[in-house]
Amino acid sequence: MRNKILILGLLLGMGVAVFVDQRQRFETPATSWLFPGLLEKLPSVTKLRLSEAGDGVDLVLDNEAWVVAQRFNYPANDKQLFQLLNQLGEARLIEKKTALSKHHAALGLLEGPRDSAPILTLDGDPTLKPVLIGQQASARQGTFVRFQSDDQVWLIDQALDVSGTAADWLAPSLLTINDSMIKQIVLSNPSGARYRVVRDERDNWVLATIPEGRALRYDTVLTPLTTTVGQLRLVDIAKHDPARWLGAGSAVYHLSSRHRLILKTAMAQEGYWLRIGVERDGLDSSDVTDQAPQSQEIDPLQSLALAQVLGPSREALTRFDFKIAKRNFDDLNRSLESFLKPLELEKNDG
Repeated sequence: MRNKILILGLLLGMGVAVFVDQRQRFETPATSWLFPGLLEKLPSVTKLRLSEAGDGVDLVLDNEAWVVAQRFNYPANDKQLFQLLNQLGEARLIEKKTALSKHHAALGLLEGPRDSAPILTLDGDPTLKPVLIGQQASARQGTFVRFQSDDQVWLIDQALDVSGTAADWLAPSLLTINDSMIKQIVLSNPSGARYRVVRDERDNWVLATIPEGRALRYDTVLTPLTTTVGQLRLVDIAKHDPARWLGAGSAVYHLSSRHRLILKTAMAQEGYWLRIGVERDGLDSSDVTDQAPQSQEIDPLQSLALAQVLGPSREALTRFDFKIAKRNFDDLNRSLESFLKPLELEKNDG
């Protein structure tokens, strides 16, 4: 009996030892941070660089605001940046992997002119060493990383998704508008077609003038014109080029704040572009020019309402043309015919 108890005790002891050993193998490294004390050091960080295969982006703290250096110091996507910084501050080294450089490619951790992993560098504290960010782990949440000065690969407990492309870090919001803020819309296509969208007595969007004998495809067919303007997302920016806007289409949104937004759209070889103008309402909707709006045109009493609508600053509206998605461009350039019931159906309905 005593022997049985002894054997059970030894087995139990061995089990505990194995359990402790396993915990130490996985938990002891977890006490080691990727960037020890980063969250406390963040106030000293003034620049984050992500370089990748000869390209790269510098996010710089400029006058207490983060900007994208490669895009004329345009505002950075704060939400995306702060999420990355928080992940880096919480990242722990949870498992030691290979230290053989020949395996770096398989983990997405090569460094060189081609197929290079993003190299993340934080300026402001010399203890924050540059780190290469590789593939995400398939079996668990985590990312393979290695410090630039070391071949040793680690698995960290954060799923990092980073890009060395400057356009990917631009603040994406252009306009914040909902249906209730819009009074009417006037659209002009490059083909010369022009039509106006207004509210009827039931507060539905209708054509101010509908071609004789025609009807809308369905009651809510015009609604996308009001939702698209609030869903515009920035793809990239370029310095304003007047030549880009010759023969451009326009969509003029008259707002309840007594402003009108003039959205000019153009298609170029490099993509689809948007130009945003702001004026006080009350002018003829056909008077759409390419002149950048002047600050004195805006009633100071309405500046708060305008700030709630515009994503970019008024200075940015003057300096830049905004690249947008094709779907946004298509929505702002729909033909009048696309809203009308096909003639064949109207004949059948009649």
